[in-house]
Amino acid sequence: MAGKRPSFTDEYLIRHFKTNPWGQYTIAFLGTTLFGRLKWYAAHEPRIFKENPCILNLGGHLGADKIQNVLALIDQGFLRSLQNHQPNLQSFYLQMGTDHLTENGLSNSAVQDYARVVESIREEFPNAQIILTAFLIQRGLSETAIERANDALRYIAQQDSKPVEFLPFGPDQKGIMSSDGIHLTSDGNRKWYHFLQGDIDNR
Repeated sequence: MAGKRPSFTDEYLIRHFKTNPWGQYTIAFLGTTLFGRLKWYAAHEPRIFKENPCILNLGGHLGADKIQNVLALIDQGFLRSLQNHQPNLQSFYLQMGTDHLTENGLSNSAVQDYARVVESIREEFPNAQIILTAFLIQRGLSETAIERANDALRYIAQQDSKPVEFLPFGPDQKGIMSSDGIHLTSDGNRKWYHFLQGDIDNR
């Protein structure tokens, strides 16, 4: 049939969100290994990192360090397939675009691409909450650079016709980043987990 949109065929990703029972997730983490690493901690430190059966954690599976990778998956039908399998998703937490960070924050093209991801989620899940989690201080960049990038996320959040939230991490980031400037320390992962869990609990 002419004009028919292609089916999403990435079996690796589909295995992560096709569940039995159908539609079990209400919250989705879409983003980098900053989300994905929490799954490792839930398996190895379950007394602190509680696994939530309502959370679909796709952190680290989307190539979300680069926003274009997420857009490519969306163009292939990722969100449409996700909606077919998980129609009960009510909240989306986003963390992506870390490879685009510079001393100037985010480029105009990166901001536009990020906004396209938000718009695409809104199209498939019109009533869902969309939460843009802040960039942490990282990669040897100055606090000013990270604040510029976070200002761009605040701008995106204000443009959507329905509420999109920017979720700031807060100023106390001492000791959360490892020496490589990319990965969180164990203490950093604990703070990140409690930060996200606290926001989820308050909704």
